[in-house]
Amino acid sequence: MEEYAIRWAADLLFAALAKSGSSMKLSEATRSVGRPYFDMKLARVVLSLSPDRFVATDRRWAITVRSADAKQPMERAIEEILDATGTPMEAHSIAALVAAVHRRPVEAVDASVERLLKRSERFIEIDGHGYVRRCWLLDTSSDTPEDVLFDNFLEETDVAPYASISNSVAADDPARTASALNAAGTPVPCKILQYLAWRADPARFDPVRFMVGLLEGGAVLLSTRQWVGPALVEEMVGLLPDIAEREVADEVGVGVVEPSQPLTIADSERAQLVEYVLHAKATSHAAAMLEDIFEVSAGEPTYEADLTSVLDCLKADARVVWVGSDRFLPAGAVPDYVFSVPEHLGYPEHEYLDFEGNPVDVLLEDDGFSAALRQEIMSPLVQDVLDEEPSDAPAGDPPVTVRCVLPFHHKELGTFPLCQLPAGFFFADAPVVQAEVELPSGQVVSVWINNETRLLYGLIDWYHTVPADTGAVFYLERKAWDRYVLTWGEETEPAMFVSRNRINDLLELRQNAEAEELPTYEILRTIMEHYRKGIEFVTAVTEVGIVRRSRRRLLASLLSAYHCFYQRGNAWVYDVRRVSQGFDKSKRKYIVGR
Repeated sequence: MEEYAIRWAADLLFAALAKSGSSMKLSEATRSVGRPYFDMKLARVVLSLSPDRFVATDRRWAITVRSADAKQPMERAIEEILDATGTPMEAHSIAALVAAVHRRPVEAVDASVERLLKRSERFIEIDGHGYVRRCWLLDTSSDTPEDVLFDNFLEETDVAPYASISNSVAADDPARTASALNAAGTPVPCKILQYLAWRADPARFDPVRFMVGLLEGGAVLLSTRQWVGPALVEEMVGLLPDIAEREVADEVGVGVVEPSQPLTIADSERAQLVEYVLHAKATSHAAAMLEDIFEVSAGEPTYEADLTSVLDCLKADARVVWVGSDRFLPAGAVPDYVFSVPEHLGYPEHEYLDFEGNPVDVLLEDDGFSAALRQEIMSPLVQDVLDEEPSDAPAGDPPVTVRCVLPFHHKELGTFPLCQLPAGFFFADAPVVQAEVELPSGQVVSVWINNETRLLYGLIDWYHTVPADTGAVFYLERKAWDRYVLTWGEETEPAMFVSRNRINDLLELRQNAEAEELPTYEILRTIMEHYRKGIEFVTAVTEVGIVRRSRRRLLASLLSAYHCFYQRGNAWVYDVRRVSQGFDKSKRKYIVGR
């Protein structure tokens, strides 16, 4: 069956080239085939295995029948074209090839070709599918099976191998005949199948209707003029991926670049690359451009170097913008919001003074914190955009899957802070990166990662489906540098989860704090009064942040500098009885800017 799969693949490529009427680049012909399973790799193999049907000139491919004898009569040229095709062909495609054979414009031969097709006894139209040679159809002018066989240059020995399906072939039931073809398990010659149908019911057999029914019923007519049933067509499709993996000899010449020679991009090709990006309806990929424009595919010896050449060429052009991996967009196509930190993620700068004119919200140096607190302020769960440690250099082997905990303010904005993720998890070499994220629903959304603002943008629609206001845990798995999968199992981070009722209390406190201009110290005291047994530092940062965006070192300073706060185990406790003791004077030497 593999040889028939190869023949069918060649037929598809042949039909695409024949329909164009002119030579084509291999990438163009592959797209013209219009089948998801037909790619450049398969096309190269097909060409290498069918040198008698295809010819290359100046990096473009055509069918060899275009080079037929230009001195032969037009009628004979049409016959050669149809014989080379082996399947029904539309009149305008035949005219284009006849024009190529006779070295004349299509307009000069179009009317003559159509007149010959309609008037000549040698051709017949297959309704809606084009023309075939009349000799392909069964001659039923005789009455007896013996005479019909004789008239069609057949013998009983030709028909005998198909005896098992003879009773299943119907003259006017295409579906039944298609099933018979499936049962045959092998292609059946065109005239033998017609003969079986005629013999089953001579009065109702019409060769044109019979062919039309099969074509429209999913059967395939190979260029060898053999019919293949729908089930065998599926089997052939299944064989194509393996066929595409065959090695192609260098002498076939289907590549644009010799294996030993890296790609050199000329000015005209540079313009092609830029135009490709500027006129694309979506993001353009350098790998696709390399294949479409230069016909260099993955797996070829110079592929990696050639891909780098295309990337470097486009990166240097101001008319397009690189958005990570091999992705490019027209300049100005990246949304404006991706280049800034949303205002709501900023930290208010305001000085609150006590009755003596001293600052209430004091900021201490890290040396003023306990050893445990110095560790806690480094947790990714308390860091956030505009309040994070300098990012490390990307790890040589960053993890594939990371755990993410959604903070309150980011849920409102559809963003996520990169400080929670290990360096190198996202593509880091481009300032702004575009990536695709597959959501738990199966929907794929486009997100933006800005390595300068340190934010991911574009998850707001999915955030709306998450019931937790803060502390929801989800996981990101990297499938490729521009493709990720998001999973969520309704897990929450205990230290950051806040119930809806508690959220309402904190939002009410926010209003009071703004109206009364409360220092962050007073906000922290009010929150910690709610927790008699104390709270973790992460929880304090989370809840204070809902009331007022506050930097983690400020909260660590307040907890360390006032007598009313003390640490017990992993929890920070508030003791209202110590409020009167005020500021711990031993911490004065650690005050920043004292």
